[in-house]
Amino acid sequence: MPLDLTASSVDLTRAICDVPSVSGDEKALADLIEEALAPLDHLEVIRHGNTVVARTALGRSQRVAIAGHIDTVPLNDNLPTRLVEIDGEPHLWGRGTVDMKGGTAVQLKLAAELADPAVDITWMWYDNEEVDAAKNGLGLLAADRPDLFAADFAILGEPSNGEVEGGCNGTMRAIVRTRGV
Repeated sequence: MPLDLTASSVDLTRAICDVPSVSGDEKALADLIEEALAPLDHLEVIRHGNTVVARTALGRSQRVAIAGHIDTVPLNDNLPTRLVEIDGEPHLWGRGTVDMKGGTAVQLKLAAELADPAVDITWMWYDNEEVDAAKNGLGLLAADRPDLFAADFAILGEPSNGEVEGGCNGTMRAIVRTRGV
């Protein structure tokens, strides 16, 4: 089913999340993203493996690069997504809703809607963020097409507690409390 970039952010997040895209298996989602962006006249769409780049070329004096990954860690009975109530508030629950397909949905909506931004924008949705850095789509794109990274400012939409963390492998944060001798 094609992605509807006019849908609400919640509905678009749900649609994106319901396309399994465990690291190394992002092709189906990358295909849908490319197909959704291709008809937009204000964007040049570039495919590099399972990384999709969309750029404006409006001749603005500045460019912003905005990136996010489209893969997830392995599934664990958390698809399809569903709406759940937590403390009386509705929440979208399922693999990728937070890391990071919710952000990807917002980025895709903005890419579609911002046809005449004040700055040129390069949007990047890349694969293999959750695995070995040698497979990371953003790194592979940078090696082959460094020109696409030329920007005055960059935003990486990774939701890591407000910290800069472009890739995360094998880290653990823990609070350990012990009692006794």
